[in-house]
Amino acid sequence: MAETMKKLLASCLIALSLPAQAGQIEVLHYWTLPSEIASLSLLKSELARHGQRWKDFVVPGGGGESAYVVLQARAIAGDPPVAALMEGPIIQEWASLGFLAAPYPPAREKQWDAVLPAAVRDAVKYKGRYVALPTDIHRINWMLVNPAPFDALKLPVPSSWDDFFKVAPRLKAAGYMPLSLGKLDWQETTLFENLLLGLTDGAFYRKVFVEQNSAAINSARMIMVLERFRQLREYVSPDAGGTGKSPELAALRNGRAAMFIMGDWAKADLVLQGMVPGKSLRCLPAPGTDGYFIYGLDSFALFRAAEGESAAQAAFADVLMDPKLQSELARRKGAIPPRTDASLGGFDSCGVTAAKDFRDAEKKDRLLPSMAHSMATSQQAREVFFRVLSYYFNHPEQSSQQAARQIDAALQALRS
Repeated sequence: MAETMKKLLASCLIALSLPAQAGQIEVLHYWTLPSEIASLSLLKSELARHGQRWKDFVVPGGGGESAYVVLQARAIAGDPPVAALMEGPIIQEWASLGFLAAPYPPAREKQWDAVLPAAVRDAVKYKGRYVALPTDIHRINWMLVNPAPFDALKLPVPSSWDDFFKVAPRLKAAGYMPLSLGKLDWQETTLFENLLLGLTDGAFYRKVFVEQNSAAINSARMIMVLERFRQLREYVSPDAGGTGKSPELAALRNGRAAMFIMGDWAKADLVLQGMVPGKSLRCLPAPGTDGYFIYGLDSFALFRAAEGESAAQAAFADVLMDPKLQSELARRKGAIPPRTDASLGGFDSCGVTAAKDFRDAEKKDRLLPSMAHSMATSQQAREVFFRVLSYYFNHPEQSSQQAARQIDAALQALRS
């Protein structure tokens, strides 16, 4: 957060004394995919049943960068929304500045403690209090597979990156795009974090993305991962023969592309488009990542409110934290519910597997926060990875050593 925000915090809190429209909850978010829109309709209807109206404040942009810029401007002006979608360490940053509320009875928070995994609690609590409400957990290291190209060529689906580089030339020679990929930097970086984990291990993943360790970033292992990343250019396409708003999804659905590495919201949208998990669509761990679970967590933070509004905010929390709602919300978004007591009834095979894999990874200390999806580091550090990795991926004149040094130097500058 900029120092300006700290200086203007007092004026913001004065403005919060102005009453909001009764029964109305303005929520800033960036959910615009079909599965996300379906989830929003559920939230809105549940709030309406409790006498509250959801007022949309949507800022498009899958990674949330634009939304956070708008949120900062609104907060500095003393006019924040009632709630905002947030992910990862940015929750702690807003809480440390005094913007976020925790209008819940301590007894209620103890109940949440009993049914939320430690990784979830750590992400949404500040100084022992809940300052955000977790709604769904996404698995980032899914490889979504259309089995038709593999069946046609009698090829095995790769479980390691060595296997991938064996089958990819054969898929390409037969006219298939081995790996679908979107055009945006966060999509490229999602692929990179999966590749890095699949070629190394969880300890190295944490050193690079969580600790941002200079020795790891400049190591021979990192150079090897970067060079493999560039080799993927031969087997991916921003379009892959697909059309429409999300050509990377269309390419997988129509069989033009064989694989797509992305979070499970992509699975939810493919299901809405007619693909059937376990039949026309398979969900497998990204190559080399079996046993690990790279996670993203959607949460809604509540902002400090005018006097007398905390009861309405607490009611909002009751709706979002209801286990039945969390179950249905996660099912619609392709995710899994944060609450361990939420039912998995009606979940497809991908969702049931994700829930089991999350629990297994938690027991073995193999849960890893996604850098590409805001869980592992600050927004500024995330932007460093986005910009450097995207430039490197698309500009072969830059060496892998130069890219590693650039990442390290930019991260060090943020810390100075």
